[in-house]
Amino acid sequence: MNLFILFTVLCGVAIERTEYTPVIDGVVNDLCWQTADPVQGEFTAFRPRADVPLSQATDIRVSYDDEFLYISAFLYDSDPSRIIHQLGARDEDGPVDKFHIMLDTFNDDSNCFVFIVTVDGVQLDSRITDVGGDDRNWDAVWSSAVALSDSGWSLEVALPFSVLRYSPDEVQAWGVNFGRTISYSNEAGYLFRMKEQGGTDVSCFGELTGLSDLPTGHGIEIRPFVAGRLQFGGGDGLFSDPWGSAGVDLKIPLTMQSVLDVTVYPDFGQIESDADQGNISHWAPWLREKRPFFMEGTEIFDMPFNMFYSRNIGSVAWNGELIPILGGAKITGTSGKLRYGFLEVVTGRVWEDDTTLVERTTSYTVGSLLEEFSPGNWMKISATSVDIPEQEGEDYTYGRSGSFSGMATVKEYFEFEGKLGLTWNRFQEGSENAAFRVDAGYFREHFDMNFRVEKSGEDFNPYYMGYVQGNGDITYSMRSGVSYDFDSGFMDGIHLGTGSHYSQDSAGRNTGSGANVFLGGSTISRYHLNCWGNYSGRWFDQYEGPDGRWYNGGFSGGFSLSTDFRKPLAGWASANRSSYLDSSMKRFSTGVMIKPNSVLSFTLDPSWRIQEAATRYNWNEGGWEKTSSDWKSFSISATYMLTPLMRIRLSGQASRFERVWETESSSSTSDNIWANLLYSWEYHPGSWFHFLVGEVSEGEERPEFTMYAKLSRFF
Repeated sequence: MNLFILFTVLCGVAIERTEYTPVIDGVVNDLCWQTADPVQGEFTAFRPRADVPLSQATDIRVSYDDEFLYISAFLYDSDPSRIIHQLGARDEDGPVDKFHIMLDTFNDDSNCFVFIVTVDGVQLDSRITDVGGDDRNWDAVWSSAVALSDSGWSLEVALPFSVLRYSPDEVQAWGVNFGRTISYSNEAGYLFRMKEQGGTDVSCFGELTGLSDLPTGHGIEIRPFVAGRLQFGGGDGLFSDPWGSAGVDLKIPLTMQSVLDVTVYPDFGQIESDADQGNISHWAPWLREKRPFFMEGTEIFDMPFNMFYSRNIGSVAWNGELIPILGGAKITGTSGKLRYGFLEVVTGRVWEDDTTLVERTTSYTVGSLLEEFSPGNWMKISATSVDIPEQEGEDYTYGRSGSFSGMATVKEYFEFEGKLGLTWNRFQEGSENAAFRVDAGYFREHFDMNFRVEKSGEDFNPYYMGYVQGNGDITYSMRSGVSYDFDSGFMDGIHLGTGSHYSQDSAGRNTGSGANVFLGGSTISRYHLNCWGNYSGRWFDQYEGPDGRWYNGGFSGGFSLSTDFRKPLAGWASANRSSYLDSSMKRFSTGVMIKPNSVLSFTLDPSWRIQEAATRYNWNEGGWEKTSSDWKSFSISATYMLTPLMRIRLSGQASRFERVWETESSSSTSDNIWANLLYSWEYHPGSWFHFLVGEVSEGEERPEFTMYAKLSRFF
């Protein structure tokens, strides 16, 4: 076994150009594969036991022509009846057998493209970068197919060179690795060994040699769309507020290393809904980005201290109207070890009753430069600018921010990272407009330790483009963790960690301190249990009331557990009790997933949060009062996969948020019920048809019924 691994590492993977185009049907009998040499070596497991061969053999062959990189694999299985099947939507990572393809196209040991095909033909793709980690929002249009047999299953993949980025050299060598998951036996491994616990280390890839005369450019990708919406609120007429839109997204290659994305009148109508939340904090809730234009290249545009929060662009105005995005452009690319990204988006006006200007036309600009010197060593400069011209008598205003961040890795295990942020706003002057963070850590596979110092100035405020949760504090923190893998028939591993932190404001008051410990473990049969405990000391909340308030700390703790999601019936649960101001809060959450067969699944997810009576400042009454809250939510989803390219999904949530004050008039109750039925069909590679019907009911208001359709085409 060790000789096979050594041979693979030394020789890598050789590839030859083919004259025979394979038919991508999953059956590996094409002449292309008969003339290609098999990839040498055997897969080394990292789960359930590291550094042993996988129990089943895998035969891989690679080839290419002027347009595509081709990969085929026959994944042998001595008893294919044990293979777990579960059809899912694209990019849905189910607990089934998978085959991974990883390509480090610049051979820089830091970044790679990942393409995954499941035994049921579901595609997953992502980009892994040294700076941003695993970005699963990245999507490409590529072809794959699988076929089942008495000896296992096979697959074929055709990756267009147009979806990849690589150097302009005539002869190239790429980094490459392949992975395989055998779900029923809980096995997973790679052709080229990486980390014991399964993490991706691009520097461990083998080398793919034999590539030459690759395309130096490709055509423009065009995605036009049309969309329409009808709403019925029970008023006059059958439907109110009819709406229609048409636009286009373009991907224009500048070189094989850079691309320009342009969107004109994009439709950012939400196919799925944001989950309702009962918010009792000082800050607006954080919402995940779901809009395709903003999701690609996130590691380039990401800034420290949440200085770039894309949900601020085209968000919802105070009157409930969606702020329209008129258009946007984005350039991302690579030049040697330098990576860059520039983004410009313009939003339109929002009016109230056609007379009052609610939101003005606004320009948003973001730019980043990232220099990667070697794995674990990089430097990044980023800046944002928000400009709101003078309109309807309102003065011109702006918001600016800039950041610098970098990482240095010494002797592979010691990491030092620094971040600096600055803000300048039109109507906010001050000298304390900076924030910084310094991290020093030691990271091994089974042990890590990190120290951090972070400070934000009183006037540091990236609110135009960022997400703000207070400023003016300096924080010191430490955490460490250790993990252990078991070579047993029951336990898979355990992990133990500790941490502590202390923060104070500019007046020297303690705004948070405490120590925590967590313990978790998993079994071979994929059951997981995690527990944690925390003690916090007396602290000062500078945002509570006109002058702030001191609160006592206390003990907190909780647990979470989950069962084996390979089974037709699986579930999870969590419970915790934490100190809240001068009282406590309890949270309970549970859920169950039911999979009657390989194409149908149900998820039920109830949760409950109880905030006991605590002392807060009632801004409506101008005094301190006791207040409590009760938040209940029940979510449900059901998915039926007609084919790997077509699904029907039902989603819904019923929630109630009750806030009780001593002053009865300040108390409130909010009920929210929404449900939608979504039909999605990828009728052509990269081309989608969505049809949604849904209903929303808030409190005693009349329910609002919506029909929405969108048709897009990829050229």
